[in-house]
Amino acid sequence: MSMFRSLFRKRPKLPDVKALEPYAKKDSEGNVIAASAQKKNSSAEEFLDFWIQKAVEMEASDIHFERYRTYVRVRYRIDGNLKTIRNLPVNLHSGIVTRVKILSKLKIDEKRIPQDGRFSLTNGDKKFDVRVSILPGYLGECIVMRLLSSDGENFSLQKLGARDRDVEKLNRLVSIQNGIIVVAGPTGSGKSTTLYSIIKKISSPERKVITVEDPVEYQLSGINQVSVNETIGMTFATALRSMLRQAPNIILVGEIRDRETAEIAIRAALTGHLVLSTVHAKDTINAITRLLDLGVPSYLVAATLRGVLSQRLVRKLCPHCAKAGVFDPEFLKEIAPEFPIPEDAKVSEPVGCERCLNMGYKGRQAVMEILPVSGTIQKLIDRKSDEDIMRQQACQEGMETLREIALEHYVHGEIGQEALLALLAEMN
Repeated sequence: MSMFRSLFRKRPKLPDVKALEPYAKKDSEGNVIAASAQKKNSSAEEFLDFWIQKAVEMEASDIHFERYRTYVRVRYRIDGNLKTIRNLPVNLHSGIVTRVKILSKLKIDEKRIPQDGRFSLTNGDKKFDVRVSILPGYLGECIVMRLLSSDGENFSLQKLGARDRDVEKLNRLVSIQNGIIVVAGPTGSGKSTTLYSIIKKISSPERKVITVEDPVEYQLSGINQVSVNETIGMTFATALRSMLRQAPNIILVGEIRDRETAEIAIRAALTGHLVLSTVHAKDTINAITRLLDLGVPSYLVAATLRGVLSQRLVRKLCPHCAKAGVFDPEFLKEIAPEFPIPEDAKVSEPVGCERCLNMGYKGRQAVMEILPVSGTIQKLIDRKSDEDIMRQQACQEGMETLREIALEHYVHGEIGQEALLALLAEMN
């Protein structure tokens, strides 16, 4: 959009709160009429320019505009946590919603059902896609705007914070020519980013790569990307079935969520394709159980599954202000009596400074559990063995669990006690 070509070239001043309400005609209910809301250089436009720029500067991933009875709350999601930025007068709400709908090419007069859209903007030499979700609430529509960098060059396993030995394991895993590699974890654990990083590493002009996603979050150069649209019957299974006729070498399926998608993905793996996908599961072993629970025959899972990666994102201590803490071996013995405490163990504590917005944390650290599927694990999968038996065998073969890796980051002063306890609680 032309408006955003000049966005961020100079920092706009924050308009006076009273001036933020769009000077537009209103209907009988006090809602801004669409045509008036599109007035050039309106205060709603300046308002969004300012808050989007601030979100980019603060490295936020999401902007939330939430309508309450007496105010509109503005919150940013930074490193996975929501931070309240400001509460605004409630009479600004209509102008904000209307302006976002115009940019996203959504129906301005539709307020009864959810709407999703997107638009693009430029910040210097960087391009961003803004994914918009509007949800009708009791008091008014709530907006979430996700900021997605359009620069696919930023994807790498190292930038995710993966350890060198984790990168080596993954490099060996993705060097295979066929089979299925699954990334497991809850929502917000960085599964898609990891898949994009893998795709970026293994794609080449000699290999055809097709993805099917819901939705397409990042646009990757040289990759054929397909978006799911269930309202017209374009499901993961439908898209995947058609993709096989395109003769791809590598297929990325955004999520395996039903038996039909799983079986088509397995059939693709059996016929010489490398398939990458995600499942919602607690850890690597639980991801295997999840595939079996979908109704896929165990012998097919055993024959095609090449590896599973489970991950979480934990907040890192700010490197500019974190201070050395007092290491308490009794604390570690209490929460992880089996963990060998290194002689050079140290811990760090959050403090807070301008660079981390006085939160004490800056960025997030990927904690990865990697399971290459060996012949022995294949036999256990085929027999539908208990999770504990498979996990024990995997650990005997050298798999480091999420719990062990998080403890390692803690005793090296990379993450704080709060992040450690949060992850351990999630794993229990």
